Amino acid sequence: MKVICIDARFWGIKDTGIGRYTENLIDHLPFDQNVKLVLLVSPQTALEPKLTRYSKYIIYHHPYTLRSLIETHLALFKINPNLFHATNLSVPVLWPGKIVVTIHDLIKHYSRGLANTTRHPAVYWFKYLEYLILVRLAILRASHIIVPANYWKEILIKKYHLHPERISVTYEGAFND
Repeated sequence: MKVICIDARFWGIKDTGIGRYTENLIDHLPFDQNVKLVLLVSPQTALEPKLTRYSKYIIYHHPYTLRSLIETHLALFKINPNLFHATNLSVPVLWPGKIVVTIHDLIKHYSRGLANTTRHPAVYWFKYLEYLILVRLAILRASHIIVPANYWKEILIKKYHLHPERISVTYEGAFND
């Protein structure tokens, strides 16, 4: 049996765009009895009624922290999935398995600078550098990349010199309530 693991720590409208994307992704996955789906979830998401039919592994720390990175790696080594889908830029770069990453946008590449923050300049520029490193590592590490629009696909191809076949466009706007 194949095992697919999805990062579902951002889930639902409380987690805005990525949360809505993750919820819709999981809600619309086709059932396959030859595939076991394991979700990485926060303690709050683990209680979500819609997720009762899935196996879950609880990650206690926020996705963009060093503790979370360590926790995610440990989880993946324990779960040992055939594929891991990172629904955000928090990619386990040291895990040797196959990774698909969703890059929702690169807006911070274009909207940057001290006018876009309330943080101290040193903190802002450190966080911005961290963001750039996360994007680069996610791209380098991913076997495949999902983006929500052809616009972002073209930006990724030009900016990071990627082969177009490494990127798929899946629109995020459709859902049923």
